[in-house]
Amino acid sequence: MPFLIVEYDHDPPLTDEALAVASAALRPCLDVRGIRRLRSWISHDRRRGVCEFYAPDAESVREAYRSAKVGYTNVWSGTLFEPGELPDDG
Repeated sequence: MPFLIVEYDHDPPLTDEALAVASAALRPCLDVRGIRRLRSWISHDRRRGVCEFYAPDAESVREAYRSAKVGYTNVWSGTLFEPGELPDDG
């Protein structure tokens, strides 16, 4: 299953309350599609965020976010390279 990255921009900055509401709304929409959240990052100024998921494809992640009415900036799939695994680490 591919890694999917979701990017967020927050204006005004994200509050703990808004994060809790979005997470609660999103959880069942992810579960029903077999999507698993791996980790999330929020910038120190709380204006940008990134979440990493295991998901079948980018469209299923977009559908989950739309169903939950949670906004996002971009969704894209990627390949994870652990330390020492980059193609040029030869």
